Amino acid sequence: MVSHLHIHFLVSAGLHLPGRLHDVLRWQARRFTPEELAASHESGRAWGPDAEANYRKVMRQLTPDSAGRVGAMLLAENARSVNHRYAAEDWEAPYLFESTAPPRPLAVLKALDYYEYHACEHPQWEESEAAHFCEALRRHAVQALPGYDAAPWGIDDAHDLQQATGRR
Repeated sequence: MVSHLHIHFLVSAGLHLPGRLHDVLRWQARRFTPEELAASHESGRAWGPDAEANYRKVMRQLTPDSAGRVGAMLLAENARSVNHRYAAEDWEAPYLFESTAPPRPLAVLKALDYYEYHACEHPQWEESEAAHFCEALRRHAVQALPGYDAAPWGIDDAHDLQQATGRR
């Protein structure tokens, strides 16, 4: 099992790292059902009639108020993986979130790798809420890396290529 301090660090990273699209870290707790997906799209329009309601059903966000629940979810997923790997039925210890200092983005990326290594052993990992949380936090951490904002969005001309490669 990963330590509670490791979970505190990941949750704190989600609270402290700047987001590019949203002011809070957001992720999908689960995939849309086929019915939700069909009702969320309408031919010729950007959104379907039930898109907003369906979006609210599946999306989660990390706030100071939800930090404890998110940390508990990450620990439960880790326990599920360990129990699957070792054919055990141990319960995770109760979790109470404690904020850590603002993290460095590179340390967050490495901490995510460590967590995922310890939480990915069961067959449902890829569809788990914890996996979706990690994916969202990874995007936040990458976008917080020094130089990310200055890098070109697309490589469309020689100037973009020079900026992206640092070569003339």
